[in-house]
Amino acid sequence: MRPLHKTRRRRAVLFSLPLLFIFYFTFINSAWAQALLQNGSQAPNFVLRNIAGKKISLANFSQQKVVLVFWSSWSDNSKKALRRFEKFHKKYADRGIQIIGINADNQTFSAQDLQNVKNMIQALGITFPVLLDHNLKTFRNYEIIALPSTVVITAGKISYELPGLPLVGTEQMFDYLLSLAGATPKTKIVPKYQPRYDAIAVANLAMSFVTKDMPMMAYPLFKKAIVKDPKYMLPYVELGKLYVADGDNTQAEKTLKKALAVEPDNVAVISELGYLLCRTGKLQEAVEILSKASRLASYTPSHYYLAYALGKDGRLKEALAEFDTALSLNPFDYKIYFLRAKTYEHEKMLKSASADYRQALQLLLQLPKD
Repeated sequence: MRPLHKTRRRRAVLFSLPLLFIFYFTFINSAWAQALLQNGSQAPNFVLRNIAGKKISLANFSQQKVVLVFWSSWSDNSKKALRRFEKFHKKYADRGIQIIGINADNQTFSAQDLQNVKNMIQALGITFPVLLDHNLKTFRNYEIIALPSTVVITAGKISYELPGLPLVGTEQMFDYLLSLAGATPKTKIVPKYQPRYDAIAVANLAMSFVTKDMPMMAYPLFKKAIVKDPKYMLPYVELGKLYVADGDNTQAEKTLKKALAVEPDNVAVISELGYLLCRTGKLQEAVEILSKASRLASYTPSHYYLAYALGKDGRLKEALAEFDTALSLNPFDYKIYFLRAKTYEHEKMLKSASADYRQALQLLLQLPKD
């Protein structure tokens, strides 16, 4: 039998970790705020080093269309993406399109990580620039939610983005790149929706108030952004989050459902609605719509929200499988570990819960603060 004082100690540690997590979160609200970068958003600048140590900035390619390929050496789909982009680069390098690979192997970049990157570049014969995102700041500034992910930049703004490497979505993206290169795409290009610039500006101002923990200033601005452009999904999602933070789940649900009435298949909105339904006890509805979201795209939150809902519904095996899927897409998202910890805690698996709370907090502490 385990000594009583050791059992109490373990429970005390487990109890303190989520409290510490919440305490820390209270003082860095901005860490939870996802910009949800969309087409039309200004592309964040960066200055990163290549494998030879030379600094390269996005600003160096201001006269070109730029394709950023975020990848990792541990992702099989990253290898497929790099091969495909290398083939495109060799054929269309003289068409004003610059491919740039941004490696996101690890939060803290080791000598072994560098060697892994060099090995893969050599093995795949990559000839376009490959940059090293040592602290994952660029990864986070671009709100990357899966590896690999692709972001296309034209005239300094994001014109196309694709998380993961979905079969149909990848072909549509390369058709778009062919059109940018002046070549004939295989299928007809459907122009990507871009939010109105004034709606983006108002939403960005609202987000600045959120990061400063001034929600009352943000509320009317998000509502104003929605009026300016009802198709712009970011203000709906962020407004919903504000309502949740204030305990108004009813209004949050109405806001997210209003967004889905405009864009029924928006995976980010579906995911946030599913998570809200899960937390308010509507598990069957939550699992149903989160299952839909997880099939729509390589959107990491849809998988860990679904996992959490499945766990609350007593389906632990399925839940852990979904958490594993989320980790295979983006192991740097601390919310995966936090929600898995809560799932373990619900199942009285205290040792596993404690380990995940610690991992979540460690990742949270590593986030860039500027």
